[in-house]
Amino acid sequence: MQIQIHISSCVSARIFVFTLAILGASFFASGVAQAASLADGLKNYKSFVVEHIGVALSGAKELQQAVKAKNAKAAQTAWIKSRKGWEAVEPITGEFFSELDEAIDAWPDSKKGYHAIEAALFAGKLGGIFAPVDELVANLAKFSNELGKPDFQFEPQGLMNGLTKLAYEVGENKSKGGESPYAGTSLIDMQENVEGIEALYQMVFEDPLKEKDAKLAGEIHEKIEAVEKLVKVKSLKALNQPALHKGGEELAVLLQSAALKLDLNKPAVGEK
Repeated sequence: MQIQIHISSCVSARIFVFTLAILGASFFASGVAQAASLADGLKNYKSFVVEHIGVALSGAKELQQAVKAKNAKAAQTAWIKSRKGWEAVEPITGEFFSELDEAIDAWPDSKKGYHAIEAALFAGKLGGIFAPVDELVANLAKFSNELGKPDFQFEPQGLMNGLTKLAYEVGENKSKGGESPYAGTSLIDMQENVEGIEALYQMVFEDPLKEKDAKLAGEIHEKIEAVEKLVKVKSLKALNQPALHKGGEELAVLLQSAALKLDLNKPAVGEK
């Protein structure tokens, strides 16, 4: 009987060790897969940002040429084109390039960048905007050069910070009327912001989060779609501002929870 117990104990111990080995390998494989997914997402998202900053820069150069040619209509069209490229990558502009962000898109301070040009440009007054247009082009070119350096990489914490802050800002500030009143493109700004939020979440965070909390990942996906639907209206008058305010704040809270699930620090909100 004693021998049988000893043999049984040995077998149980081996099974236990074997089970631990399997579980350990499983967790290791899961961690490797998550790391690979995150690395691929960061690479893909950088390509997305490079492409959209390229649109912003080319639009600004077209704006510069149109202003020099005294073609107000072409200049206005180019300004809008440039803004679309910029607004789509706003999750990263202030978080990774704070000084250039202030020089390119300071708001409500309109002494520099797009908003230093906006009021005069959309009033058809081109005479006084040569210098700020040249400065905008130079700053966007600098932004593009910094972004395009081979050693520049986005890190997940900064991306999550920017993502959460922009979600909150769309609900808290931009839902009140936007930041491009003279151009009449505040709604387009918000639409591009939300598309940028969706791109960053789906490319970088959604798959790793599914591994940790599939339910939360799905809730964020659904909330982004709901906010996107709210901003896809024909005019600011048709915008349901209370619903957008609530939706943006709820999305920010969900993203804060996602950060913790992904072993990141909880992002602060309320500041650009």
